[in-house]
Amino acid sequence: TVHLVHNGIPIDRFTPGDPPTGLREELGLLEGVPVACVVGRLTPWKGHQTLLRAWPEVLARVPDAHLLIVGEVAFWEDDYDAALRALADCLGIAHRVAWSGFRDDVPDVLRAVDLLVLASTDEPFGRVVIEAMAAGLPVVATSSGGVPEIVREGETGLLVPPEQPGPLGEAIAQVLADPAHARAMGDAGR
Repeated sequence: TVHLVHNGIPIDRFTPGDPPTGLREELGLLEGVPVACVVGRLTPWKGHQTLLRAWPEVLARVPDAHLLIVGEVAFWEDDYDAALRALADCLGIAHRVAWSGFRDDVPDVLRAVDLLVLASTDEPFGRVVIEAMAAGLPVVATSSGGVPEIVREGETGLLVPPEQPGPLGEAIAQVLADPAHARAMGDAGR
């Protein structure tokens, strides 16, 4: 018999609930608007460019949706942050994208959003997926690496092919447009 033991997290830190007062405002997010969040270092294989290219599709179905990008550049990619911001400008979506930089309060940030997105090209495990699920969030993620072992398609989230903005945008919009189903997926993930 083989038993798979996934990477553990301190589950008592990642719980559902309301964010601290003023956190959404601090993050540049309006109250009441649907927010998808990506958490991770800013590096090409994490798929931020694909996610930004997917955002017009999201806005076509959920016009007030916002994207929160949590993380900072890693190692030698000092200009990658500027390239991502330029892409958001070029796509005409910069007004719907908030950039928080590095945060050490990710459990609180997860309580301030409606959905976690993981757009990686090849994600070894996706620890943030486990953290988001523990916080009661639904997940839209690429079906790569270890992620399909974590996300149950249609039950705890939606899986899409990597590097394909169309399916990614459709899945994000589907979740954000149906808060009741999103909550059910988040509850199942928890």
